[in-house]
Amino acid sequence: MKSVLLKLDDKLFEETDRHVKAEKTSRSNYIKIAIEHYNKWQAKKTLEEQMEREVQLLKQFDSNRELIEEFELASLNDMKKHLDE
Repeated sequence: MKSVLLKLDDKLFEETDRHVKAEKTSRSNYIKIAIEHYNKWQAKKTLEEQMEREVQLLKQFDSNRELIEEFELASLNDMKKHLDE
């Protein structure tokens, strides 16, 4: 396991400590969970951006709107399944 030195401004530190006390957990665990959530959010954002690029490419090469809508729906469903894992 790796260690990280983290500096927070006073306001963020106090806000974090309030949540830590309310959750009855350690500051380290709270920050670890926050980073895990942020990493998942970043992964979702990256997938959404990639899908948007793919939809734009599809629109360039296929004017069939029904096919594009099916692709968008299928891609969003696949992304949701992937992110829920």
